[in-house]
Amino acid sequence: MAPQDSSSTASGRQESHTPSAYITLILDETGSMQHCKGAAIAGFNEYLKMLRQMPTPVRFTLTLFNSGKMEVRHRNEPAAQVPELTEHTYQPAETTPLYDAIGRTMVTAGKEALPESKKLCVILTDGLENASREYTRDGVTRMIKEYEGRGWTFVYLGADHDAWAAGRNLGVSGDNTVQFCKRDTGRTFDQLAAATATYLSKQPGKPTQGFWKDAGIAPKDMIETDKSGSGLQQNIEPSARPGQEAGT
Repeated sequence: MAPQDSSSTASGRQESHTPSAYITLILDETGSMQHCKGAAIAGFNEYLKMLRQMPTPVRFTLTLFNSGKMEVRHRNEPAAQVPELTEHTYQPAETTPLYDAIGRTMVTAGKEALPESKKLCVILTDGLENASREYTRDGVTRMIKEYEGRGWTFVYLGADHDAWAAGRNLGVSGDNTVQFCKRDTGRTFDQLAAATATYLSKQPGKPTQGFWKDAGIAPKDMIETDKSGSGLQQNIEPSARPGQEAGT
């Protein structure tokens, strides 16, 4: 019998012992997202494509939420097995139970992610909390702090509202926050994909406090530091002023 190639054997062992990364996306499916529905679907599908191509195996959880439903549609599934979103499977409606979406998702995701794995939770919403019945802001803030202590990284993407205030109220680092206009939803997903790829390429450890900066993603013509010096902001339409709630 021919001798087995030792390098391929070692590579195979290394691959089989590579811990999965856990990526959780909490995606707003409220009525105001109807305005960027097509871009949200296309952006999500490109993001999913990137996760499938990563050398690190990715376990993916997707929560779609509005006041009419709270759906953890895909729970800890291999990214390769998660189907793309379509016009039929992403139907924006109703209002914004953001705290409930975060709380319910993380209770589930936290039990499944391995301690030694990379763990990322991305929250993307275009409106402020206005419909939760189970979780409060304080409860979610404590939960995020606890999970960061377990090695989770949280990223907040806010469309057409004061994302830094909203993210800060949840305990999310300003350097892990982006405020964007819904017309830039597609580009925002592109930036998210690039930053996630950088995050996954780093060694597991303490949660980063510079998700975007670590990836070097801050082109001046697209993303600017907010006035307080924390966080990143994509160009915003004049009508979307800080403190204004654009979502429903």
